[in-house]
Amino acid sequence: MPVPPETARLSFREFVDDDFEAFHAICSDPLVMRFVREGVPWTSEQTQDCIDTARRLVRELGYCRWGVIHKDDERLIGFCGYVPTEGVPEIGWRLAKEYWGCGLATEAAKNVLSFGLTTLQMPRIIATVQKRNHASRRVTEKLGMTFESAFERLGNEVLLYSITPPVC
Repeated sequence: MPVPPETARLSFREFVDDDFEAFHAICSDPLVMRFVREGVPWTSEQTQDCIDTARRLVRELGYCRWGVIHKDDERLIGFCGYVPTEGVPEIGWRLAKEYWGCGLATEAAKNVLSFGLTTLQMPRIIATVQKRNHASRRVTEKLGMTFESAFERLGNEVLLYSITPPVC
């Protein structure tokens, strides 16, 4: 299956068995998880389920949440990719906190978004971001996504953004 191309600082790949420890360290960090669903760190089972879901989705749909590798240290630092939400690919990202603040989420998301729109020819991509998550809202805006609506999920106000490929 195709994966997003490398960027200047990042590469992307499907999750492998050896990723569990590094990924669970990210998903069990309360600061990283504060804007994910209920804001609770994940259990080992939830982390493994995320990895298993990514593996299944790439086989079934040709896309998933790909592991993000920092090229300088060859370390798995999170994910960026898609899950299906009501039949529409939803882009999302999550990075280890020590990699925050240097544009890596935007770099990963721009690359994955372009891959989805061009290579995978997705007709529409959405993103949902908790209103209080200012950093992810900025990333979404840098991607050129358009705000569509707000709704409540699990007691949090969530903003829905979308993008479609340009009509030429």
